[in-house]
Amino acid sequence: MERENEIAKVTLAGSIVNLMLVGLKVVAGIAGHSAAMVSDAVHSLSDFVTDIVVLVFVRISARPQDEDHDYGHGKFETLATLLIGLALVAAALGIVVGGAVKLVHWLQGETLPAPRLLALWAALVSIVAKELLYHYTRFKGRKLESKALEANAWHHRSDALSSVGAAIGIGGAIGLGQRWTVLDPLASIIVGAMLLKVA
Repeated sequence: MERENEIAKVTLAGSIVNLMLVGLKVVAGIAGHSAAMVSDAVHSLSDFVTDIVVLVFVRISARPQDEDHDYGHGKFETLATLLIGLALVAAALGIVVGGAVKLVHWLQGETLPAPRLLALWAALVSIVAKELLYHYTRFKGRKLESKALEANAWHHRSDALSSVGAAIGIGGAIGLGQRWTVLDPLASIIVGAMLLKVA
């Protein structure tokens, strides 16, 4: 039971960080006119959901064997790992579609709003927070021999990578001027493609 409590503590810490990042990214994405940052917020929301999945399934997997489960409930942790992968795929597809829609609008002559500096700062904060969370969760996952925690660590890393892509797109759109605002939705498409690979 001590192992499960440790896994729960690590996951709970991650979920708190993820929830704060969702709020920051939604505000920065909307106020900062950034499709890439809104996409990144969706990814952080999927991180929060998978944290909840890990918390639930680790509790179930800790149960001892019973009449229906001769070897205990340990395989439920494997199921949690699968669900995390599926959540990553869903988030990635949503991000790619959102970016593609904005790209099509741009190709049809629509002027995309230039993102603001607020969106760039939110991306940079996210990169640092998620990379630290990745290292912490991966370390604990290996120490506790938890595949679900290790999968969740990679979900944190994918969010850090997502924020790197968003920061590049947002920074390019801000720094290069109005003609380059297309870099913001392009960044969100690249972020989604990276997420599919991680998934």
